[in-house]
Amino acid sequence: DRAGAGGAAKAKPTFFGCYLIGSRNPAMKGRSYVGFTVNPARRLQQHNGVLTAGAKYTKRLRPCEMILIVHGFPSKIQALQFEWAWQKPRL
Repeated sequence: DRAGAGGAAKAKPTFFGCYLIGSRNPAMKGRSYVGFTVNPARRLQQHNGVLTAGAKYTKRLRPCEMILIVHGFPSKIQALQFEWAWQKPRL
């Protein structure tokens, strides 16, 4: 029994998403950023500088807002492949 003596193993909930954030800074109107995350709320806080480890590129876009989240990917790899394609639509 792989679950051990305690019963069935609990599956860890998985969320793999790609997101689009846009700048709310009038000087950066129309600027956006595409990324990958497992926690959209935390990632937006990082981009806005509320939490550390935000994307360096988006520092100049602050404040940012989450515009769109694409999710439902079965794996992290597939989400990262989608992110790459979204960032490079002409390739």
